[in-house]
Amino acid sequence: MTKQIIIQVIIVLITFIGYLIFTARYFVSLQGNIVFSKRMKLVHSILIWLIPFVWIFLLKGLTKRTPGSHEIEQKEEPQPFSRTGGPSWH
Repeated sequence: MTKQIIIQVIIVLITFIGYLIFTARYFVSLQGNIVFSKRMKLVHSILIWLIPFVWIFLLKGLTKRTPGSHEIEQKEEPQPFSRTGGPSWH
């Protein structure tokens, strides 16, 4: 085997191992998820292995919880509705 073929095989193996690790980690976390029913977990599990990265990022985006106001660091001070700060009908 030439050096080029060996390098190609190594790259393919690293990519495949990375795919297995990434997908297996999310597969295990999906099984403990209480958001989805058993049937939906089965569907998502199949799609995770068929379309691994796209489906995992999609599920992560859909199941990520929305942060509360106490978790947001850059809070703005509330601005008054009028320029003077008083009621607008005066």
